Amino acid sequence: MTDDPDPAVSAEELQALVDRAPLEASARGLRVLPAVMAEPQVFFMGPEVSLDDALDVAAASGAAFVSVGEEFFDAADFLDDVNEVPASIRSAAASHDGDRTSMDVRWIAAGTSYAYWAKAAWWRDLTAELAESQEDEEERRERHRRYRQTRTWELIRAAIADPGIRGAKPSSRKPLVEAFIRGQVGPDDEEAAAYAKVWGPKHVSEAWREAYALLDQTAVHFITDLREDEAWQRVKWKPTERRDVVRRFAISRTGGWAPTDVWVQEMDRRAAPTK
Repeated sequence: MTDDPDPAVSAEELQALVDRAPLEASARGLRVLPAVMAEPQVFFMGPEVSLDDALDVAAASGAAFVSVGEEFFDAADFLDDVNEVPASIRSAAASHDGDRTSMDVRWIAAGTSYAYWAKAAWWRDLTAELAESQEDEEERRERHRRYRQTRTWELIRAAIADPGIRGAKPSSRKPLVEAFIRGQVGPDDEEAAAYAKVWGPKHVSEAWREAYALLDQTAVHFITDLREDEAWQRVKWKPTERRDVVRRFAISRTGGWAPTDVWVQEMDRRAAPTK
């Protein structure tokens, strides 16, 4: 036995096994016939098990015949549906196109299916290298996804916190959010910016609605404090100036979020003094 977790043989050794298998089988009184076999119940792996030992088992178990098979490399099939293949792997695959990848000897004895199989070391190594490159690519894509997601939310949160966006009229915020995001990004942030420009206005609107929902819930206190405000007292008999005070007072109570004209008019109506 060998310590190699995935044993394989050189291309020259593989060729020698293919050449020897029919001769060694015949020398043991075994016929060599082409056949389609069921999946083996007993599996011998070369070079952990030698071809001679495997054929000795076939003869001793009373096999009526053995079947010798070969597999050949198809570079196009090997790389089919694989994304981002490194140039070195693509070149190596092309250089082995049509080469023998493995050979097997199969037989059935007493209802049990057996197989001896040996594969080329270059095929083992190329397969492992491709798998590793795909794992690396998956990790790279996952890192990119995490960065894009994090950066998208950074841009959205920055837009939500921006005083200019908060202080703008709700109806004019969308282009301001998009412009703000465009001004924050570098070459590596284009994808995140695209997501942020789609979702940013929605989240800004949600933050505004939350602020004014809370203000509406405490409207009684808001009106009381508004009427006590010196600026409101000075203009309380002047509707236009009074509504400006209501707007500024609302902005101060919501962390900078500007109200809609409809909200200002309604709150002004509720707070207006009576003669």
